[in-house]
Amino acid sequence: MANVLLVEDSPTQAMEMTLLLEAAEHTVVHASNGLAGLKHLTANSPDVVVTDLDMPEMNGLDLVRTLRAEFDHIPSILVTAQGSETLAAEALRCGAASYVPKSRMSDLLVDTVTDVLSVVQADASYAALIQTLQKNVFVFDMPCDFTLIKPLVGLLMQVSRGMDLFPSMDAVRFGIAIEHAVTNAMAHGILRLERAQLPSHHGLLAGESTEVMKERLANPAIQENCVHVEANATKQAFRVAVRDPGPGFDSTRVPLAGDLNEEELSLAATSLNDENSRGLQLMASFADQLMFNDAGNVVTLVKICQETS
Repeated sequence: MANVLLVEDSPTQAMEMTLLLEAAEHTVVHASNGLAGLKHLTANSPDVVVTDLDMPEMNGLDLVRTLRAEFDHIPSILVTAQGSETLAAEALRCGAASYVPKSRMSDLLVDTVTDVLSVVQADASYAALIQTLQKNVFVFDMPCDFTLIKPLVGLLMQVSRGMDLFPSMDAVRFGIAIEHAVTNAMAHGILRLERAQLPSHHGLLAGESTEVMKERLANPAIQENCVHVEANATKQAFRVAVRDPGPGFDSTRVPLAGDLNEEELSLAATSLNDENSRGLQLMASFADQLMFNDAGNVVTLVKICQETS
């Protein structure tokens, strides 16, 4: 499994998180604050960093910024306490790959680590060939099968990495945004289900289903519906549009991607512990442009590519 660097100043919280991660067969090294975590990173290369936000000497936000600047290949996951939502929103903007509210640590921490690493570890067997690509276009009509989402993201990540479109962790974060966009399209656009009627995000991707899901999927009219995904990768930008057959939603409640101002950060913070808004928040944080059509059933995510020589 994965080598996890856990950065947490509370011995009690650190023990709880360590037990959860080790139960999932991860190897855990604990650092008591951000500076100690950086010392470990200098000598070792973990697969993922799980960090608290509120710590002495170097807090989680500063650690995330340093990881982005000096260890861009290592993803970071925030563990957020009640009252630190604005800081967490800022950390997502600065480079974190995901977050877990402490109130949901027992049921989200291990799944979030697994989901982030699945994007990081996408198969790179075609890397040499993909490096020669100048433009790549994919068009998918995906039935309501959540187990297709990870292979889709893995394929798109191979393309972005092979074409060297953006730094490693930017690719991971954009892959996570795509994953949530397609998941939302299937769950809410095709099945028309509320969050409480669905398994966890991780469970959906693993093929879990609820009784109401099974009933909807047995409906021939629903079986005919698809999520339409168009992905266009060039040396200038990676653009992914996701369209579902649903009625859409009020997209005005989603904060703009990119440089959020203080008012938008405050708005974003109120939704960090809301499971319904979690995917939308990650999409808004990880894409350079996030756009919805007027009906709210087409979302377009754009990642601007790094400058190439």
